[in-house]
Amino acid sequence: MGKVFKKILFVIILVLCSMEISFGQSLTGIVKGESGKRTEPLDGAVLKWINTTKGTATEEDGTFEISKEGITDLRIIVSYIGFKKDTINTEGKEYLEIVLSQNATTETIEVEDRQSSTFISNDNAKTEVITSQELVKDACCDLSGCFGKNSSVEVAVTDIITDSKELKLLGLEGVYTQILVDNMPLMNGLNVKYGVSSFPGTSIDRITISKGSNSVLQGYESISGIMNVLLKNYDNSDRFLVNGFMNSMLEKQLNMNLTNQLNKNVNTILTLNTAQESLRMDENNDGFLDNPLITRYMLFNKWNFNDEKNRSQINLAGRYWNEQRVGGQTGYNPDLNAGSDLIYGQSAKINSVDGYFNYSKTIDATKGVKLYMNANYYDQNSYYGITKYDASQSNFVAMGFYEFEAFDQIVFKTGLSYKYLSIDENIKYLDSTSKTYSGNYLTMESIPGIFAEKSMSLFDDKASLMTGVRFDLHNEYGLVFTPRVLLRYQPEDELVFRFSAGTGFRTADVFIDNSNLLASSRNIIIAEELDPERVINYGADILYYFNLGQFAGSLNLDYYRTFFSNKIIPDYNVNPSEVVFANLNGSAFSNVFQSEANINFMRYLDVKLAYKLIDLQYENNGVFYQQPFNSTHRFFSSFSYTTDSWSVSSGLQWFGVQQLPSTASNPILYQRPTESESYTMINAQFNKFFDFFEVYAGVENILNFTQEFPIIAAEDPFGPYFDTSYIWGPTSGREFYFGFRYSIR
Repeated sequence: MGKVFKKILFVIILVLCSMEISFGQSLTGIVKGESGKRTEPLDGAVLKWINTTKGTATEEDGTFEISKEGITDLRIIVSYIGFKKDTINTEGKEYLEIVLSQNATTETIEVEDRQSSTFISNDNAKTEVITSQELVKDACCDLSGCFGKNSSVEVAVTDIITDSKELKLLGLEGVYTQILVDNMPLMNGLNVKYGVSSFPGTSIDRITISKGSNSVLQGYESISGIMNVLLKNYDNSDRFLVNGFMNSMLEKQLNMNLTNQLNKNVNTILTLNTAQESLRMDENNDGFLDNPLITRYMLFNKWNFNDEKNRSQINLAGRYWNEQRVGGQTGYNPDLNAGSDLIYGQSAKINSVDGYFNYSKTIDATKGVKLYMNANYYDQNSYYGITKYDASQSNFVAMGFYEFEAFDQIVFKTGLSYKYLSIDENIKYLDSTSKTYSGNYLTMESIPGIFAEKSMSLFDDKASLMTGVRFDLHNEYGLVFTPRVLLRYQPEDELVFRFSAGTGFRTADVFIDNSNLLASSRNIIIAEELDPERVINYGADILYYFNLGQFAGSLNLDYYRTFFSNKIIPDYNVNPSEVVFANLNGSAFSNVFQSEANINFMRYLDVKLAYKLIDLQYENNGVFYQQPFNSTHRFFSSFSYTTDSWSVSSGLQWFGVQQLPSTASNPILYQRPTESESYTMINAQFNKFFDFFEVYAGVENILNFTQEFPIIAAEDPFGPYFDTSYIWGPTSGREFYFGFRYSIR
């Protein structure tokens, strides 16, 4: 296997070394679009020399470079769906800042919503974009709270006592969603559980959500999709921002962004965040806190170095994150009772340092080089009753590629990657117990990889096809082959078709993926050596824009199927006192269908309606079962009304019945139904805008619906039936909050 890898590596290096590098005259710049009183960089804006087929598209940050070679008429046409097309004379200019204005057509009304809230980008993969204008319509204290009005992402609680969350796509568990931060895989392994709550909403510029198979550049782990969290920088942030927040449980948060430009080539942004613990609340009188006590401190600093003369750019960022979470019985004090068998509690102390570096170099309009590197160290010390769980992680990822146009409108990317991951988990019991899974668990992955990707335009730019392949050499499982294909076809301006297909690969970690089981009285049994999870995913979607006088918007239908040849699923039914992990004796699949309508009326009112069907099944000994804790049917709606001085928004989510694990062998007092109730969640928020100041107030879970008795045997937490993993609905009731934002633009 090593010889095969070396041969492939040699071929790619030979191709790279044999390419002619030419430095042609070119034009650089940035394209922005009007969004209310602000401008936003436009990702995927098209620039073409007039009366030619030569052109380019802007990057995610709106920047572009286009060659002037062979061009006699130096007028350039700039276009973006929903904005007025512009023709600019570039004679005598080397750099342009282009601002497109919104037009009054059907598409514009839709794109006004796109730029001020959410939209679907022009990428090959179906990519939803949530902008900073949408994020202010919810509390959005942290990343996990940014999806209240998005129907594709489900935010699920994984641990009722510490309120850890996961972000789910296509109905699959959050571990199958690859989360990037500024295009970097900073969240991986241990730090995902609490990491999705560690980035404050005020530090986020936008979030892109790509469902299903994606580009091979980011590796083989994007199974249900990729979520890319793009943090604010100097160009898209207020010069100074302070945000304060408090809810009805008196949890407090304070955020600050500060930017500075040292000169025309160097700028920076500093982000500070702190969260302070709430009151001790127990509204359902089960003796356990309804919400954890959270204390968090986070410092993030990003620098941008731009060298226009050498056509290069460097981004450098670092973050320190310190957090403590405390949950359990109302009288639990981690300083006095950690590990006690007299009063039950959970606590987690987290220290984490991570950072990244990226470098981009434009050789000419058709050639460029990019290099990405990120590293992370994460340390967590936790108690789950008498079970002590300590874990640490070191992670390093590097990826670089060369991009070039080989033929007219055919672009290649080819490069190398390397991933190193080391996880050390140590579990021990501080008192006598029947559990048997204590010990030291070590994971070490060292994975070099190579990849190549081709993008091409077809049918006079009405279609684009992207194909990619990568080979990764896993230190334990050998060669991992990952092919991907994405097709986008737009026969008319109002109609877009997309198709994607590809494979995925993932190694499972029982304790990281199912950490809520550490709190349960169930014994964890790993019945055999667990093989990697292997996946094939394919899907298609149709997007249609419409205009009906004062009404404009879009209709979207998509379907994705994910097939697992192996999936590690916890089995709760073998023994009531155990949960068993083993390789799947059969197959597993998910079918997800989603329909969504976005409607804009008179430019002020936005309405969204969506329905989603999620069918998750797994096979065991020839029999198929519904995977538990999954609502097959879901309905979503939201509306927002925005003026120059105020806005009001609301969201509704309805969840259908879920299949639940059997508790029939428990005493009657501790038995639960095998199906959940259906339930509805409604949230609302009001914002008032002033020149430099904004106030907002809202309420979550307006109907005050909560799951009854979410903790089994709460009065006997050290007994044989205690279980905190039986979570199918909200466990916290109605919550009010208010806050303010002060900004200097």
